[in-house]
Amino acid sequence: MSRPAICLGYKSALEVARAVKPDDLTMAKGGGRMLPDSAPSSTELRSVLERLEANHPGLHLERPVHLVVHNVSNYRGTELGKFHACTKAFSGKSLLRLNDVLVSTPELALVQAATQEKSLVALLELGWELCGSYRTARTSLQPAYQVEPLTTTKALRDFVSRNASLDGAGKVARILPYFADGSASPRETKLALILGLPMMHGGQGLGIPSMNHEVPANGAAWAISHRKSFRCDACWPEAKLDVEYQSKENHEGENSRIRDSRRANALVAMGWTVVGVTNDELDSLVAMDAIADGLRRHLGKRKQMRIPDHHARKLKLRRCLGLPAGYE
Repeated sequence: MSRPAICLGYKSALEVARAVKPDDLTMAKGGGRMLPDSAPSSTELRSVLERLEANHPGLHLERPVHLVVHNVSNYRGTELGKFHACTKAFSGKSLLRLNDVLVSTPELALVQAATQEKSLVALLELGWELCGSYRTARTSLQPAYQVEPLTTTKALRDFVSRNASLDGAGKVARILPYFADGSASPRETKLALILGLPMMHGGQGLGIPSMNHEVPANGAAWAISHRKSFRCDACWPEAKLDVEYQSKENHEGENSRIRDSRRANALVAMGWTVVGVTNDELDSLVAMDAIADGLRRHLGKRKQMRIPDHHARKLKLRRCLGLPAGYE
C-alpha cells in the first residue's frame, strides 16, 4: 500500500474522529513508519483537503490543519497547514487510515496536544471531553451532547504506558489519575474537577468522582420511581453519595421536577445521599466551599489545610475553568 499523502494530528485528528463514520476509519499498519517524509506543497495539500471534505460531507476541518511529518526543517506553516515533526516510533494503536490520509488516534492526539498546551486545566478538560459524551469547540466545529466518547481512561493509560518516550506522554500520564469516563457536559466536568482535584491544584480534595455511574434499583426504589436503574452525575459509590448537577435545560418544568423528586426519593430509599448543585451554586465560590464541606463530612475526610495558598489556587482553578472567581 502506498504511503499516505498527509497525516492529520492534534486538533485536526479529533475533528476527523468527531465527524467521520467509525466504519470509514481503519487501523493503519506500520505505525510511525507510515508518516510522510516531508510536508506537501500547498497545491497538493489543498487538493487533499478539498477531496477529503467532499467525500465526507459532515467533515469541516479548521484551517490551518495540523499535519505530522518526519521532517519539517525546510517548511514553514501556511494558512492551510501547520507542520509538526515526529521522529519517534509509535507503539500500539496510534494511527488510523482514512482513504489516502493518516489520522492520529484520539489517544495520540491528546499526547500531541500536551506538547503545546501549557495549562494543566485545559488539558484536563480536553481529556475529559474525549472520554465523555459531549463535544465542544475543542474537538469539533459543531458542539453537541449525547455523542459517543472518543476514548476511555483505560485506553489512554495503555497508550501512554506503551509510548512513554513520546513528547507529551509523560505530561498526560501525570494527570491521568484525575481523568474520568462518562461526563455528560462541560459543566459536569467543571463541577467534578472543583470537587475532586487535590488541594495543590485548587480543588477540594474529595477525590475524582465516578461520572454517570449506574445504580440498579431495588424493590423500594422501583415502587417509588418505576425505574430499573439510575445514573448519578458525579458520585462516590462506596459512600453512596450522589451529586446532581441541575442544569436549567434539563430541570425545568413540572414534569422534570416530579421526575427528579421521584429519582432522589428512590435513591434515598436505597441508602443514598443526594445533593443537588445548581448553575448559580457552581458559579459561586462561597456556595461551592459550603457544599464541599458537607460532602467532606459525609465522606469522612478531614480538611487538612497543608496548602497555605489554597484560596489563591481555588481562584486560579475557577478562572482556568471559565467560572466566576468572586463570592456572589
